[in-house]
Amino acid sequence: MSTSGAASSGRIVRPARAVGRGLGAVALLGFGAVLLQVSFVPYIRIADGIPDLVACVVVAVALLRGRLVGAVTGFACGLLVELAAPVGTLGVLALLYLAVGWWCGRYAERSEPPPLAVQIGLIVLAAAVVQAGYAIVQVLLGSDVPGAFTVSHVVLPCVFLTGLLAAPVLLVARRLLRTPRALEPFQMPR
Repeated sequence: MSTSGAASSGRIVRPARAVGRGLGAVALLGFGAVLLQVSFVPYIRIADGIPDLVACVVVAVALLRGRLVGAVTGFACGLLVELAAPVGTLGVLALLYLAVGWWCGRYAERSEPPPLAVQIGLIVLAAAVVQAGYAIVQVLLGSDVPGAFTVSHVVLPCVFLTGLLAAPVLLVARRLLRTPRALEPFQMPR
């Protein structure tokens, strides 16, 4: 069995054991982020906004592993957050994190990795999209919280605090996932 076709196409060829180890590190990152998000992070607050550690991890995994792994990580982390924390809408955060993971995973498929400022910007934008999407769903469900209050007291502080956590989370993700830009384990050759 020759791997010269995969090597000449620019894909990183890894043995099955390395794939399993990489997915284990992704699962560890995701579970750790959810655990911290529901237990420790709510005590870090400005106004009513808390940092979105799960968005940081989902974007970091998506940037390092691609669309499929980013989307699955986003869905799993979002569902775990909704099951562990008392939220009234089951599945909304899972779908929002899934969309963020898939969207940010597109950047892993480019020939050059994005610079650090772009990666931090993607994390901040992802946190804003998740918070705004959740706020929109709450408004559609009939919540009595005014939109201006939600933006100024929840979304903006959340985005600011998430931006502060972005660089350390990217560093930890790179350390755990090691090889940056290794694409998805079950991706078909084009």
